[in-house]
Amino acid sequence: MPAISKIRFTNVVYEDGNKRYNDELFHFDGHNGAILLENGGGKTVFIQTAMQAVLPHTDLAGRKMKDTLSLENGPAHIAVEWILHERPRRYAVTCVSLYLTATGIDSYRYVYDYPALDPDGIEQIPFVKEQSGRLRPADKGEIHDYYQAMTHKKMNARMPAAIKEYKAILEKDFHIIAAEWERIAKINGSEGGVESFF
Repeated sequence: MPAISKIRFTNVVYEDGNKRYNDELFHFDGHNGAILLENGGGKTVFIQTAMQAVLPHTDLAGRKMKDTLSLENGPAHIAVEWILHERPRRYAVTCVSLYLTATGIDSYRYVYDYPALDPDGIEQIPFVKEQSGRLRPADKGEIHDYYQAMTHKKMNARMPAAIKEYKAILEKDFHIIAAEWERIAKINGSEGGVESFF
């Protein structure tokens, strides 16, 4: 199973706009990590948000994604960079940009695998744009155009039309198994949920 190299959250807004990740990059480099936040600090939000890059639109602990994140002011962009091979280092990035529709939420899904130091890696994805000297989140149209342009520029960049196709690519090409992440969702869905697996 690939190991997580980095997680990036952009315009991830929650608790009625009182808490947010403007554009944050979390480094794991294949090591185990711990999320240390006080009660009510957003641990479940962090896990549910990160899981979107594998299981788009997934609920966690009875929370629907559309109720967890505030998407009224633009899409939330979530990306996970995975280490596929150590020598030579090769990565894949799985991205989901969540946005509101008249009936709930929808998303654009994007995958791209690349070598170390690739100019189109996770940190270079234009989730933010400069406007009048300030940074703002990329809107739905801008990120769609970027994902689509990458599919024309690079053979190994893809923008699956359906969630089922997205999950199939992750499993077949990168060995990121949806069922394993569904177990993680179940474990994190309740206090002490891990005990049912031992």
